[in-house]
Amino acid sequence: MPDRLLSPRGGRLLGVLGIVLIALNIRTAVAGLSPIAGRIGAEIPLDAAAIGLLGVVPPVAFAAAGIVAPWVAHRIGLERALLVAVVAMIAGHLLRGAATDYPGLLASTLVVLMGAGFGNILLPPAVKRYAPGRIGAVTAAYATMMSISTALPPLIAVPVADAAGWRVSLAMWGAVGVLALVPWVVLAARPPHPVVTEPVTIVEVDPSDAGPDADADAVDPVDEPDTRQFGRLARSRVVWGITIPFAISGVTAYSIFALMPLLLQDVAGLDAGRAGALLGLFAIVGLPLSLATPVITARLRSPAPIMVGSVAAFTVGFLGLALAPTLATPLWMILLGAGQILFPMCLTLIGVRSRTSRRAVTVSGFVQAIGYGVAAVAPLGLGLLRTATGSWMPAIVILLLAALSTLVAIPLLRSGELIDDEMERRGL
Repeated sequence: MPDRLLSPRGGRLLGVLGIVLIALNIRTAVAGLSPIAGRIGAEIPLDAAAIGLLGVVPPVAFAAAGIVAPWVAHRIGLERALLVAVVAMIAGHLLRGAATDYPGLLASTLVVLMGAGFGNILLPPAVKRYAPGRIGAVTAAYATMMSISTALPPLIAVPVADAAGWRVSLAMWGAVGVLALVPWVVLAARPPHPVVTEPVTIVEVDPSDAGPDADADAVDPVDEPDTRQFGRLARSRVVWGITIPFAISGVTAYSIFALMPLLLQDVAGLDAGRAGALLGLFAIVGLPLSLATPVITARLRSPAPIMVGSVAAFTVGFLGLALAPTLATPLWMILLGAGQILFPMCLTLIGVRSRTSRRAVTVSGFVQAIGYGVAAVAPLGLGLLRTATGSWMPAIVILLLAALSTLVAIPLLRSGELIDDEMERRGL
């Protein structure tokens, strides 16, 4: 049997297709359950605490994946790890549809979200491997697919549940996962480059010099992970320059999704339907930004203009909610959505500032483990603060201060230096 079933160009095309299809699956599990929670509750009792626990699972699972996924990728290879992610998502969707009690629903949700978390962590290095000369464009494509996977489930989950039941509404997303299965089965079986299990001497090429037809699959060894890598990355200024805005993006996004409908009802006097529609407006703003931000980020030596723009949008949005919540509420939500340009920016920087896909795996794991770990506790903490104070103002102020702290990352990324070069220069 031939060592390779794919030419380098064929492998790149298949890899990019696989990246985009995985991205289309990453958020369906998060967005597809809450709209039909009432229907699920008719068979599986779901009180407020149970729903709240399900809401905490996504960032916790994504943070855990940040630790586990790099280890798995180093052990079995990037392609096989992404195949594991797809299989877990498919299995989790099907198991959720078959759940008969709350522990089963919770466990299957954890399975599907761990698969999605693996995808979150491993897609940036996959872009680095399969599209080193088009990092911005491919990141834009998959970030847009992630936005679609957030917006689509709420639109069709209820009609499907009405027509076929909530179990079908939950399980049907496994069919979307099957689409992503084919490319990664092929790539895992016969990747278009050799998977090396022992350290080798390589000559690495700066991806900034790579053209659109550059061979993404030049030797990039995947060997046993260095257990000290996370500790070394923790001393990198460039890594923290990416981690800080990623964490802020997670804190603001998960807090807004969890708390904004109730906040708008309390401070702006809106009914639940109107508050939900404005939350949808917040999410929709991310769609065009996901297309533009990665391309712009890849072309900038420093992402400072993007971070300043994000801080400006967040500042006006949060101040508007605090000082004039009823004056131009849709505008405040649009601005808060615009502030989320930090998320696609950080995904792009993981690839742009890493020399190889192997480095990008560990950087992605570090950045997302910390970012989602912080995001997991933010909504709960802000909700408890609202309960303790009886006011949303302290929560809004904290979110505003968090957004302003993005500025701390600007000098850390100003030089345009690669993470690998900084670590070599500083002996890390």
